[in-house]
Parts: sequence; structure tokens; C-alpha cells
Amino acid sequence: MKTYQAGDIRNFAIVGHASSGKTMLSEAMLACSGAINRMGSIAAGSTVSDYHDSERARKISTHASLLHTEWLGKKFNIIDTPGYLDFISEGLGALRVGDFALVVVHAQHGIGVGTDQVWKYATHYDIPKMIVVNALDKENTNFEGLLAQLQSRFGSHVFPLSIPINAGPGFNQVLDVLRSEVITYQTDGSGKFTEAPASGALAERVNSLHKQLIEYTAEADDALLEKFFAQGSLSEEELRSGVHTAIQKQNLIPVLATAAESNVGVARLMDIIAKY
Repeated sequence: MKTYQAGDIRNFAIVGHASSGKTMLSEAMLACSGAINRMGSIAAGSTVSDYHDSERARKISTHASLLHTEWLGKKFNIIDTPGYLDFISEGLGALRVGDFALVVVHAQHGIGVGTDQVWKYATHYDIPKMIVVNALDKENTNFEGLLAQLQSRFGSHVFPLSIPINAGPGFNQVLDVLRSEVITYQTDGSGKFTEAPASGALAERVNSLHKQLIEYTAEADDALLEKFFAQGSLSEEELRSGVHTAIQKQNLIPVLATAAESNVGVARLMDIIAKY
């Protein structure tokens, strides 16, 4: 069995309101990393984490499930948790042992009672948080509106590290803020993608967001601020240490855009977890 150093282990709970896509997000992570060779589904009762007979019958999670995989040389210990209020204690308990909370919000349904509860508990245990806006491949999604709601509810330090370009049915492109790239994903569930430099209005938006990101990380690393003014921009590598510290101190709460059922945006989310 491979031995991991403490700094190479990521223990986290996937939490949030009911039916926000937590189980399918964990399933997509396993598929991205090759832990499973194809994704299961809630309807078929074939996901890894919903293994109990009652979960397959109800089509919902009722128990916290511990999963594990590896990504970029880091060991991921993932706790997939229920969101329905009858079983949400499983998720709240998982927050006691997680190093951070991965809070999933459904792009159509928005912030729910369960979202508020897990946020309150994560804050109580003083663990960092990341937000996943999921199901951006559904109709009538409004990422910008939901982002504004998240910032209003949870603070101005809620900040997008990826932004959907073509949200809605067929969603497969995100603007990656850290890399200043447009990432185009395959929609076959493989999680594979291609990258291209952001240009035009998208490049302008990334530059604007970089300036805001530097403000959040400046408290952690003054050298970053000086380098940004000297160069006009920063690479992902240059941002890494400052962003890591800002997330740990909760000066920055990252938001990532995904569609777990089609495995869009999940690989980059896993990059962020592994690196930051």
C-alpha cells in the first residue's frame, strides 16, 4: 500500500442541500481519476457511494460514504453526505473530521436550508470552504445571479475561480480565472478537456478578476502585489502560494462551475483541491 505524507492527503466532506448533485460529483471525481472506468447514475442505483439498499430504493443518500482516490499525487479521502434534512446529521458529523467543506449548490435551485446549515457548521468548526455551483447543464440557470446571492449571503470573499461560458443544455466550456484559459470539456463523462488562451472580452474579464484576486491574496503575500504591479499579471504558479494561504485563512472562498452528470469542470476542481 502506498504511503502518503500528511501534506499530500486531502480529507473533505461534500455537503449541501438535498439533490444538489453531491453524489454525482463524487462519482465524477472517481471517474476522472480512473478509480472507476465509467460513471454510474442515481436513476440506475449504480453510483459507488449510494451502495445501501435503502439509498438505491429511495434514489437519495441516507448515509455518509467514505471514498478515496488519487489526483496529482495527492490522496483524496472524500466523504459524500446526504442533504435531506432527515439525514443531514450525517453531513454535519462529517464536517467534524474534514479538513475543509466542499459546499455544493444546484445552479437551478440555488441556496437552500441545507446550504445554510452546513455553512453554519463549517464556520463553527472553523474549516475552510469551497463552493461548487453544479448542474450548469440544466435549463434556466443564472450563474451570475447565483454568484451575487452567494456573495450577499456568505460574504464578498466568495470569488469565482471558474465561470461557465455556455451554461444550459450542452454546457461544456468554462473560463478558468487562474490560468486565463477557456477550457472545453468532452461531454461523454470522461472529464477530458482541451485548453486555449482567453481572448477578447473573456481575456478582459480574467484580467479584471485577477486584480480582485490579488487584493484577496495580498494580505497573505505582499510580494505578490508588488509583482502584479510590475508585470501587470501573474501566472498560476505565482498565485499559488498566496491563494493557498488565503483559502486556509478564509480570506478567499473559491467558487467553481461544474456539471457533474456530464463530468464538466470536475477535473479542474480536483486540480484546485490538490494544489490549494
